[in-house]
Amino acid sequence: MEHFVTGYFDVLRGRILKFLEETSEEVADQMPQGFNNTIRWNAGHILIVSDVFFGLESLPANYKELFWPGTKPSDWTGEVPTLETLTSQLREQTAQLKEAFSNRLEEKLEKPLNFPNNLNIETVGALFSFTNSHESLHLGYMNALKRTIQGQI
Repeated sequence: MEHFVTGYFDVLRGRILKFLEETSEEVADQMPQGFNNTIRWNAGHILIVSDVFFGLESLPANYKELFWPGTKPSDWTGEVPTLETLTSQLREQTAQLKEAFSNRLEEKLEKPLNFPNNLNIETVGALFSFTNSHESLHLGYMNALKRTIQGQI
């Protein structure tokens, strides 16, 4: 039986993938006034955070420079992955995470994640819970970006 946190992860990633598939490259790169990033940045950010936190280390080295917290599209130099590439990588990562970790929710992380706000993530299940919350937040930002952009066109 699938656990709630991994089931929700699957549903949420499905929504993110559908959203990205229905978003054009042009819309993905617009940054309306009041926002400090783009839909493409949010997609890459979701991807790199899960890659690092789950210890996958499966993405190109420059993804941290492009999508890590504190980065922004206005600072980008060099090659930036297309929205289609990011969507494909998110799809692959979803399958990889479910396969590798779904049955290990109670397992302790090799290295716990400790955040400055005293949030400590020590198990795979807690990491999935954090991931669900984090990705929900960014899906909300992407929806707000898209609605704002479409209202300006």
